[in-house]
Amino acid sequence: MASIKGILFDMDGTLLDTETLSDKALLLAYGPSLPEQVLQEHPMSSYILPWELKKQILGLRGAEWAPIALEYAREHWGVTEERSPPSP
Repeated sequence: MASIKGILFDMDGTLLDTETLSDKALLLAYGPSLPEQVLQEHPMSSYILPWELKKQILGLRGAEWAPIALEYAREHWGVTEERSPPSP
């Protein structure tokens, strides 16, 4: 029988702070159509999502949270969904 030599727990952000990076990526994806007041100061990042949106998408996979974030952006920030032309 094998003995356990160690256990590693990642307490969702303990090892890597990817949450602030994902917030920044989401906000930057909206580009120039994002109102300036949406960009809030945060000690570890220049960009954080409003808590009203963040609490709806925490713990969801991308396919689950993306439509929620898009709808929030349309309703609260006046962002429109633009699609790139298909690649040749």
